[in-house]
Amino acid sequence: MDEVFADILIAVAHPSEGVAVENAMSDARCNSELLVTGVGGAAMSWALQKRFSSGGIPSLVINAGIAGSYTSSYRPGDVVIACSDCFADMGVDDNGSFLSLFRASLADPDKRPFSDGRIHCHGRWFDSMSTKYPAVRAATVNMTSGSQPVIDRIMKAWDPEIETMEGAWFAYACAMSGAEWLTVRAVSNMVEPRNLNKWDIPLALAKLQEAMTDILKTIKEG
Repeated sequence: MDEVFADILIAVAHPSEGVAVENAMSDARCNSELLVTGVGGAAMSWALQKRFSSGGIPSLVINAGIAGSYTSSYRPGDVVIACSDCFADMGVDDNGSFLSLFRASLADPDKRPFSDGRIHCHGRWFDSMSTKYPAVRAATVNMTSGSQPVIDRIMKAWDPEIETMEGAWFAYACAMSGAEWLTVRAVSNMVEPRNLNKWDIPLALAKLQEAMTDILKTIKEG
């Protein structure tokens, strides 16, 4: 096994994303560690903490998966990386108005690992991959946005470009543990009033596999 890849952990939420990553590892002729955590922030956070505690901190941790897009700039099949993430629906319902933890003065928006309420991605591999894939603002939710009032609320509060259910939990665990991290997401759907007929998960998974193959080959080359 190449020592470079032996020290890379790839975390996915759903087994279907795991299959895409396994295929990418085969295509790239590498063998990184794959962790299938389960869907949602709690599952992602718990699985990462267990892994870090038992196996140490890898040199790079990649979160690979699918996502919804808030903007027509990124359509189903497009692949992006997160330049920052946030806990988009964690806060206070103030008589119908949403206040984030920071706006409600329950947390410091600039206390590590946050900066202006977001967790920002840094490091060699983010710098490298952001020249190949669009770097976007992510929002992490506990309940996927499927109605216009919820969508409008999140867009007003955070101005995101993609939405996931694990990204900020992943970023928080990595940042607090001192791990370099990278989030790679393929768009499966637009964030709009829920209509599964417009989703294209097979396309997103195929594009995720292609992107992860490319990323792993890039890392292999150096």
